[in-house]
Amino acid sequence: MLGFRKIVMVVLLIAALSIGPLGSAAFAAEYLERESPTGGMMMWDGLIMRPIGVVGTALGSVVWLVSYPFAYWGGNTDESTQALVAAPFEWTFERPLGQF
Repeated sequence: MLGFRKIVMVVLLIAALSIGPLGSAAFAAEYLERESPTGGMMMWDGLIMRPIGVVGTALGSVVWLVSYPFAYWGGNTDESTQALVAAPFEWTFERPLGQF
């Protein structure tokens, strides 16, 4: 019984000591400046993500066009326009290359 208590105390001590560094590392990214994008990130963005964004913008526009009468009757045309058309357009065409 005495050996079990020692094991529990050691495990709790190790857990308590490791929570501090691990917890602060999780929140550190919030305060650090964003690094500049690398060439690989820019290529990935330009060749893969931007075409996906163009398709998403087109599909969002089609869905917006079909659902506009329902949004008009429901009184939320601004929200549907922002979510289905403006947000995908801004993500695809207005953000800097390589920054996600």
